Amino acid sequence: MNLKKEIREKQNELIIMVNSTFNDLVKKVEMMEMEENEFESVYETVYPITNTAGFKGKKPIAVIYKGKRQTTPTWKSVVNSVLQEVIKDEVMKNRIMSLRDKLLGRVRKRLSETSDDMRSPLKIYDNLFIETHYDTETLMKLLLEILEEISYDYNEIQVVIKNNTRK
Repeated sequence: MNLKKEIREKQNELIIMVNSTFNDLVKKVEMMEMEENEFESVYETVYPITNTAGFKGKKPIAVIYKGKRQTTPTWKSVVNSVLQEVIKDEVMKNRIMSLRDKLLGRVRKRLSETSDDMRSPLKIYDNLFIETHYDTETLMKLLLEILEEISYDYNEIQVVIKNNTRK
């Protein structure tokens, strides 16, 4: 009986030691990241494009696509930047073109070959328009819906958001 208790005590000691070591390592890595990226950590934060609810009320600064940063001062420009990158691939462009007039909203077409009946159309390509008269969250969900419909891997797309620096 004593041997089991002793084994459990040693096990707990090891777990505490391992957890403490990993916590120290994580703190060191966080400090290194802050030193490397101190300017960005104060003024901006990078999120995955799937963080649609977290974008509400925030201002975009840029989109990072496969490590390449492109300035995008509005949510409309974020959508434009991402879709422009996507249509560079001919297969993806054809898939998006096939979605025209099939993604319908309650009142307006959300993706169409004409800008007719759109309140705030954004031209992506010849005969390809997207409705952008939505709040941030809805617009970003629409973008993700399009990317999912065409089976586009958007895991490498990130959005840089301006931090609120007022105190």
